[in-house]
Parts: sequence; structure tokens; C-alpha cells
Amino acid sequence: MTTNPSKRRLWPSLYSEEEPVGDINAWIKILATIWFIYLLFNTKNPLSIYFTPSLTEFQMHGSLGLDIRVIAAGLLFLGLVLGSVWWAFGGLGLRRLFPQWRVRDTFLTLWYGLLTLIFNGIGRLFADFVQAHYVDNSSSALDIGEMASWHNYWIVTVRYILMMAGQVIALILIFLALYQLGKRFLPQNKRFIPELTKFLANILAALAYAGLMTTPINPNFMQNVWLSGMQAIPMLWAYRHTRNVLVPILGLIILNRAFIALLIAFSA
Repeated sequence: MTTNPSKRRLWPSLYSEEEPVGDINAWIKILATIWFIYLLFNTKNPLSIYFTPSLTEFQMHGSLGLDIRVIAAGLLFLGLVLGSVWWAFGGLGLRRLFPQWRVRDTFLTLWYGLLTLIFNGIGRLFADFVQAHYVDNSSSALDIGEMASWHNYWIVTVRYILMMAGQVIALILIFLALYQLGKRFLPQNKRFIPELTKFLANILAALAYAGLMTTPINPNFMQNVWLSGMQAIPMLWAYRHTRNVLVPILGLIILNRAFIALLIAFSA
């Protein structure tokens, strides 16, 4: 990895157009941590059950302990993702993910946030045509429970922000690893190959992201390809355009949370 941060006109990411780039050991640390997070949060185990209360428990609770439990899951999730970056690339790696905010990034956040919602809607439309069986997904308890009160909404919002930030960063890390791999093995001096490398990295990262959303309680991979995979594409575009992970993160979060808040306000 380079010792000096790249300028914004380059890709100030965990790889660079410059040499040296992140070595295989660094990416193994990143991907191994993402896999560990998947096993920790997206499979049925005592810890994931503890962090995800049932609908009845969440709707009828009045416990500060439960609120802390719900939010702690998000803190742990994001902490592990950022910790993997620190482990693999040190403080410089973290700084490259979060370059200085520019005025135009504000407008791009709203634009790519809207694109993310549009792609998610298109994905949901196609997902309806995928043959799948119903699975009782306990994680939806929070989505339903937050509609019961503003208190629940804000608790879920804090968790959602932390979880989504971690998921988007994980998506981008997977993309960066795939892109570096493509640059290593595809002849970049030939026409169209550089753009093909980026295209393939985008598609494979979106599929990997859909795979991470596929769990024992949400096992329909093809549905997740349309739902999560489609949503991942504009988030990757946002990162490539701005080179700042906050843009796709905020674009995903702001409009989603605003929409849910409007639903609660009109249903009150």
C-alpha cells in the first residue's frame, strides 16, 4: 500500500493506481473478517439471537437494556468492519476511506441515494417473479416494531445507521479486492480491458453482497440478487464517482429513514 494518500482525482482507496498496492495478506485479513461477521450476525447462533429481539419483545419492551442490546449489535458490526481495515492497512487505510468532504458530495449523496431507492424498487419488482418459499425472518421484527412508536423508530435508526455503514464499507472492500485482482491478472494494456475489469468487479461485488444477505433465515439467493445486488450497483457508482464511502452510506440512510419517518407520521 502507498505511504502517501492519493489525491481525490485518483482512487484514494485501499488499493491505488500507484504502486505498491495492498498485498494478499492484507486482503485475506479483510475478507476473513467479513466472513467472520457474516457467521456472527447472519446465521442462527446464540449471539445473533440475543442481538435481534422478537417482534413481541421489541414492541412491548420498556427496557433500557433492550435498547442498548439492539444498538450494541450495530456498534459491534461497524467496529469489526473498521477494525479489519485498521488491521490490514493501519490508520492510513481508514483515512483513505473518508477523505475531506466537498460541497458537491452533498448533492451527489442525494442523487445516488435516489438512484439506490430506484434500483431497489426495480429489484423488488423482479424479485416478485422469483419462485421462493416463505421464511420467518426474525430480523424483520425490528422493521415492523419500529412503526409502533417514535422511540422504537429512533432505536432502530441508530442500529440501522451503524449496520448499513458497515455493510456498505464491506461491499466497497470486496469491490476493491476484486478490482485489484482483475488488474493483476487481466492485461490492462489492451483496449477496453480496464473498463471491463471495473465492470466485472462491480457485478461480482454486487453478487457477493447478495450472498452476504443470504442467510438461513433469508435463504433465497436469487431474490437477494435482485434486492441487495441491484441496490449495490448505485452504491458502488457513488463510491467510484466521489471516492468517499460516506456518500453511498448517507445516500442509503437518509432517504430510507426519511421515508419510514413519513409513514409513522401519517399513521399516527
